[in-house]
Amino acid sequence: MGSFVAPLVGHLDAALTNFAKKFQQNGLVADRLAPTVPVGRQTDKYYIFGRESQELNEKQLRATGAAAEAIRIALSTDSYFCRSHALKSMIADEDRQGYEAGDLEIEAVQTMMAKIQLQREKELATMLADTAQVTQNTTLSGTSQWSDYANSKPIDIVEAGKTVIRKSGVEPNFMVVGEPVYTKLINNPSIVERFKFVQPGSIGVPELASLFGVEEFLVARAVEFSGTTASFIWGKHAWLGYRSQAASRMDISGVKTFRWTAAPGTSGGIGVVTGRHPDPTAKSDIVGVDDYYQQKITAVETLYLIKDAVA
Repeated sequence: MGSFVAPLVGHLDAALTNFAKKFQQNGLVADRLAPTVPVGRQTDKYYIFGRESQELNEKQLRATGAAAEAIRIALSTDSYFCRSHALKSMIADEDRQGYEAGDLEIEAVQTMMAKIQLQREKELATMLADTAQVTQNTTLSGTSQWSDYANSKPIDIVEAGKTVIRKSGVEPNFMVVGEPVYTKLINNPSIVERFKFVQPGSIGVPELASLFGVEEFLVARAVEFSGTTASFIWGKHAWLGYRSQAASRMDISGVKTFRWTAAPGTSGGIGVVTGRHPDPTAKSDIVGVDDYYQQKITAVETLYLIKDAVA
């Protein structure tokens, strides 16, 4: 007779409960660049005032007894529409029972929300890199690109862009660059020279914010993985702009995110739904998430695109 091997003798493979490999995002900037405007309806209009406060085309001197010259305040409207961005995931009973490292439903919700957030990031990056939409722009090439250490002048280019934005009546308060741009800036000799005697060690974000004269300098590092390739979503561009985190009736932020906070089945426009799979033989639960929003350029006058800032 053959030898008998008792069950459970030797090593039994089991997943660790204190370690798992899971990729995360770094350097998401959409929420900083396009602050949220809470709205009570899925679609509606908002008012746009003209630039009368910057115009001087009326006669202001009034003769005694004469009527003052009348002005007219231009008033127009634009609209928004908050579409549902949604995903769902199936969680099999077998997977839930075998997963000992945490709660699979929480893991699924976090993953799906991360994917929606990444989609929002990519939508915004694509929109802001479009010269047909961000009409205040310059495209660098050759020796003007900041990767040309011998000839480029990043400070001059940025100051020119800031001057354009100042004509709207506000001071640009943010600058955002893609990861490839950041790595070239911190090693550009014309910038390194500025800090040679005042900054020990390497140059970073605080130094660049001070150098370019903005309240916030952001490095956009969101990554999209496709097939076998990972790439930075924001590319090789740089942007200057103005934005106010709080919405108001005197807001000329370059970009806003309209979010339908009263959307059904959500809390503040973001919802999670769970339910049993309709086919009982699937032995699974369904978890879904959605986010009702629209990102929109609301004041192109306060945005400036530096396209192809590096080669």
